[in-house]
Amino acid sequence: MPSALPRPEPFSAFTTPEFWDDAHISARMLALHLDPEAAPASRPHAFIDRSVEWLVEALVLRRGSRVLDLGCGPGLYACRLARQGIEVTGLDVSRRSIAHARSIADAEGLPAEFRRADYLRDDLGHGFDAAILIYEDFCTLSPDQRAGLLRRTREALRPGGALVMDVTAAPRFDLESAGVVREPDLMGGFWARSPYMGTHETWTYPELRLVLDRYTIDTGSEVRQFWNWLHCLTPAQVTAELTAAALTAPDLFGDVTGAPFDPTAPTFAVLTRAAPPQP
Repeated sequence: MPSALPRPEPFSAFTTPEFWDDAHISARMLALHLDPEAAPASRPHAFIDRSVEWLVEALVLRRGSRVLDLGCGPGLYACRLARQGIEVTGLDVSRRSIAHARSIADAEGLPAEFRRADYLRDDLGHGFDAAILIYEDFCTLSPDQRAGLLRRTREALRPGGALVMDVTAAPRFDLESAGVVREPDLMGGFWARSPYMGTHETWTYPELRLVLDRYTIDTGSEVRQFWNWLHCLTPAQVTAELTAAALTAPDLFGDVTGAPFDPTAPTFAVLTRAAPPQP
């Protein structure tokens, strides 16, 4: 049933960094990242393999190319690219994920650098041939956050450098519904050490095609909330945001393996480039 509480204002709280860097949650997320079949944290590893093959071809990457991996997690894309001699810089807010990615790169001697950083605020570097933002991270951000990230990413790219990202599409909104779930050890102990009481509230904003999943976790000694926004966007909306940030109108794909674009699917991907300076 719907929540009895007033619907929060859109994007009125942002807890994504706290979620990804929480000691308990990040351990659960890393286990999901490393499970080759699991989808809640990363896509299945067979999909990632196909995705990396397509990225190398579509972005014309070669040994010595420089790639920025935004929200790199434990390096599932970055390490695969680096094994082909591509120089990768991976940024993520999760200490646990960054430590894992570094351990793989160090053990294999890969040309990959991993830094714990918030890509909304921290320095991204400069002169990259390409940047990737994968797993629909773009749509967890507010319009202002997206505008800032696109501008910062464009500034980090060399002239003509490319950005590939996947997006939660407008049809996904039709799969969402408002409601409340409250139960002990919500989601099987995902949120904290047992015992705790968890409440999962979902609100929908049809006028924006926006969804909020808010999780309230009460351990008895503290109460924490995690807010997960999901903005379901159209290609026209994404194109407008890209061009406003001096990126080109994008090529559209079904996903980051280069599948054909499907207007009825719940996700799509874009390939855009840093627009040349105006004369």
